Amino acid sequence: MAINTEKSQLGVGSGNILSWDTIDKLKEADTKALIKPLETEIQSNLTKQKDLTAITTLLSTFKSNVSNLTGDSTYLKREATTSGSSSVSVSVSSGVAEQELNLSVEQLASQDSFQSKKFSSRTDSVFSTDVSFGISIGGKDYVINADSTTTLEQLAEKINESTDKKVQAKILNVGGDEPFRLIIQSAETGEANKIGFYSITNSSSSNTSSDSTLEALGFYFEKSASTGTEKDSYGNEINRLTLKDPSTLQPDQQQKAGSQISKAQDAKFKYNGIDITRSSNKVEDLILGVSLTLNKVDKAGESTNSSIKQSTEGILEDIKAMVDSFNSLMNNVNEATKYDSETGLAGTFQGVREITSISSELNKIVNGVSKDGKSLASFGITVTKDGLLTIEDSTKLNDMITTKFDEFKSFFSSETKFINVTARGDKKVDWGDEIKGKLTINGVEIDINIPKDYTAGGTGGTGNEKDKKNALLKAITNAKNLSDISASFDKDGKLILKGSGGTNIEIKGDSAFLEKLGLKEQKLEGKTEVVGGFFKGLNDTLNGLIGTNGTLTKYEESLTSSHKSLTESKEKRQKELDTKYTTMAEKWSQYDTIIAKLESQMNTVNSMIEAAANANK
Repeated sequence: MAINTEKSQLGVGSGNILSWDTIDKLKEADTKALIKPLETEIQSNLTKQKDLTAITTLLSTFKSNVSNLTGDSTYLKREATTSGSSSVSVSVSSGVAEQELNLSVEQLASQDSFQSKKFSSRTDSVFSTDVSFGISIGGKDYVINADSTTTLEQLAEKINESTDKKVQAKILNVGGDEPFRLIIQSAETGEANKIGFYSITNSSSSNTSSDSTLEALGFYFEKSASTGTEKDSYGNEINRLTLKDPSTLQPDQQQKAGSQISKAQDAKFKYNGIDITRSSNKVEDLILGVSLTLNKVDKAGESTNSSIKQSTEGILEDIKAMVDSFNSLMNNVNEATKYDSETGLAGTFQGVREITSISSELNKIVNGVSKDGKSLASFGITVTKDGLLTIEDSTKLNDMITTKFDEFKSFFSSETKFINVTARGDKKVDWGDEIKGKLTINGVEIDINIPKDYTAGGTGGTGNEKDKKNALLKAITNAKNLSDISASFDKDGKLILKGSGGTNIEIKGDSAFLEKLGLKEQKLEGKTEVVGGFFKGLNDTLNGLIGTNGTLTKYEESLTSSHKSLTESKEKRQKELDTKYTTMAEKWSQYDTIIAKLESQMNTVNSMIEAAANANK
């Protein structure tokens, strides 16, 4: 039978000696001795984790600001300033060489563009019979099929669909009694995008047209100067057409004639005195990283001058951000590690070496002097008596940035250097036999198959050594997913593989095939090294604090592990206490019942004794 341990029943038999109140007091004492210390430690651990997160966040912000000043990207920024006629707009990408440009626009690139005669409605039928005519652009012909029900709007759709979007047709409302015109224009500018029209005089698969068919649109054509029968790319017999000079048209024709709005032409301009021609007014392939936009034609003697120089925009703000983030970090660290001897109050991390060392490590660097005698004070940045940074002389700092940029850069920035490796063949490749096999470079398998009699273009013969060499080099350099590896032959005909950007070179393959190429299985390791810059040491220190294996990273891991261990210990002790006092209550309940029975029996005996005594009186 289960023992009833309800609080209302415990202690009844013992006169409240074995009571719940006694158990509660005993349990409270044990909880205070065994559980409360663990709860205090857990709360302290959580406080440290919270405060550590705040410090590491501030360190990350400071590191980001430092990286902005030490990284290459800040010093590769470029800006282009222009003066003169402003006929050309210049924009530049980072890393472009500093240079001066003189630009003079002689002709803007334009589209071929035609407008039809006027129509009263978009839904007006254009042709009276079924017709087919041709449009040519970029060396390709396109056939447009229409019938007597084709409306102006439908004709525009047919032209757009049939010309691979190289020709654009749209309806334009120009106003008036007959407000609608069909506009036909090339999608892109440039002489190569000239639009041509032609009539189809003989076609087995479609309708035909005549030189006057497109007069339905107001276009009066005449045959282009040509001899003999011409065919388009579909095999249709055709007549190429040329728009008549408007002055040669009859008065009634002139009133309803369409016209050519603009002619396709290339842009022409001078770059530092050199004649340049391009199909577009936006030129991005003349100077790597420089984009030119041609805006207008220059008058005689006019030009645009552009100067591409280092951009210092944002650097002063980066300095201010670095100073602010450093000060926020130091204030937080000082607060977290302080100790007040009068009150005995201590910061969360007072005496914790991982945190107290932050100030000393960072201050040692910001107070340091570079090998050429420069310090932060050289740039108007000083350290206060409280160990904080302040921009004491912003004019001096701004002057260093704008007029002595090289000095500023050499102090703050770092440079990435590469140690590249080269794999050299140990013998000349024998081209007297086929070169066939698989070569693996950096995990990329290259299938090489150069026949003994290989000649570029497949013209036959006994084979050409130069062509074979080029075929091998092409197979290697064009291999998909193989980057930063170049291939060449030295003067003795030996194959050379060179890495760039510090990349490794790992060569694998069948030993017999590799021997044919003068190679062997090997792995050469390139290196990448960041050097220079006074602040590189600061970056390294910050990495040592919050990097993957940083001291604060490990400290954070230890706090997390400790919190888990403390929580498990608390839960275990709590469970043990609960079990202990549940067992105690059960035993006390049993004792209480026994005492109650004994008390009852004693009362009975006493009653019997008292009754017997009374009977003898």
